[in-house]
Amino acid sequence: MSYQILMVLGLFALFTPFAYMVTPSKYRYITLLAASLVAMVSMSGWGVLFLFATALTTYLAGRLLDKITQNHPTKGLEKPERKRIKALVKRKKKWVVFAYVVLNLGILLVLKYFNFFASSVTKLFGGEPSLLIKVAMPLGLSYYTLQALSYVVDVFRGKYKAERNFLKLFLFVAFFPQLHEGPFGRYDALMPQLESGQRLRAANAYNGVAWILWGLFKIFMIANRAAILSDAVFGEYEKYGGFTVLFGGAMFTLQLYAEFSGYIDLARGVGKIFGIDLAQNFDMPFLAQNVADFWRRWHISLGAFFREYVFYPISTSKVLAKATEKMPFEAANFLTVTLSLFVVWFLTGLWHGASEKYIYYGLYYFVLIVIFNLLSPLVEKGLQKAKIAPENKVLAGLRIFKTLILVLIGMMLFRAENVPAFFSMMGSLFRAGEHFSLLKAIELPDLIMLILSTLVMLAGAILKLCHVEMEERYNALSPYKRYAICFTVFIFVTIFGAYGLDYLPPDPIYGGF
Repeated sequence: MSYQILMVLGLFALFTPFAYMVTPSKYRYITLLAASLVAMVSMSGWGVLFLFATALTTYLAGRLLDKITQNHPTKGLEKPERKRIKALVKRKKKWVVFAYVVLNLGILLVLKYFNFFASSVTKLFGGEPSLLIKVAMPLGLSYYTLQALSYVVDVFRGKYKAERNFLKLFLFVAFFPQLHEGPFGRYDALMPQLESGQRLRAANAYNGVAWILWGLFKIFMIANRAAILSDAVFGEYEKYGGFTVLFGGAMFTLQLYAEFSGYIDLARGVGKIFGIDLAQNFDMPFLAQNVADFWRRWHISLGAFFREYVFYPISTSKVLAKATEKMPFEAANFLTVTLSLFVVWFLTGLWHGASEKYIYYGLYYFVLIVIFNLLSPLVEKGLQKAKIAPENKVLAGLRIFKTLILVLIGMMLFRAENVPAFFSMMGSLFRAGEHFSLLKAIELPDLIMLILSTLVMLAGAILKLCHVEMEERYNALSPYKRYAICFTVFIFVTIFGAYGLDYLPPDPIYGGF
């Protein structure tokens, strides 16, 4: 899977531009769609039919929502009649959205979660599941389902009119570079770029290749090597203790970040070749001062989706407002926010995988954020009494350290095989264990490369923190210098990257979602 997706992405980036160039500008979106479908078929085979079904139902739902509005004009009507018509239109539209959500989330639930729920229910009653579905999930099922859902909801809200060209809407749902690990795209931001048919530019090509190479650097130089150490610890975590297990958690965190952000960089790089800017998905998450801030910086596009399409609709719902109308304002507000957060984090955990541990993973952050919301006013009052400024650097450093520890615990739950294994890991932190030999787990050259490569990635973060825009500086270089940089990084990753016939790279972690 790891090599396959990289190879298909590479072929997409290598050959699609040639077909794109010879296609008339107004039809270039069709070239992108065709290339995306070929790539999707090579990865998922007949699974592409599920992608087509999502695109078709999304297109039809959008058109039907527009048609309902057009068939019930209100211009020139008296206010009571206009109000009645608007209520009728809204009710009909809600039924369309409801049917669409049931159908498409139904496909997602059946393919991704049916076996989990069937097993959970039957085990609850002391039995064994007799009916399990054995269908390979199509690539990017969770990603393109939620992205398509955001489009239909936005059309329902009147944010923009429905797309009248099915092939353009299909491309929005199926654009291949973002199918594997995201990021989620918004129709109003992404579609104008996909359909623009702008000509290929050398500057875009150099920029895109640089992002691709940076992504490959993170994956092969850091993630694949950090995975060696992470697997060495967690493969036999029962016999290790204390610092060793914590070290394994840190290596897994490094692996996950380098891999996930690396694949996002690959997607953004391929998009930039065609002048398409995909959404940013990371913003130095390990500098967050609380877990809520961490998730605003980590997997930004997923967080934005849940915030806009789950949290806000629940927290502003009339049902919830009516249920809390007799409560004091502070209590009603706390209950509303907490209930909305619970749903968001339950779904966030479930989105990550069909397993109890992922549900607990989401609820872990729910509990932390609720505690933070409760304690924040008290902490702020205490700081004011102690005359400590909120921007105090020592205080900021302590908050970052505290957040890193909490995130590290969450990552260990994410890495654990199951919930009991996680608690066993946590227990091992407080007991002595066998000595862990670092150089038995990883060869010295690989360890050196891991350390140096991580320092390079850290240096990039420090430069960004110092407001040094490396992309702008890179783009300002002459074509020869940019070519030299790209060629050097390519050779470096080719020679020193962690891969080969005798090396089995880990499957992309987020690629399974």
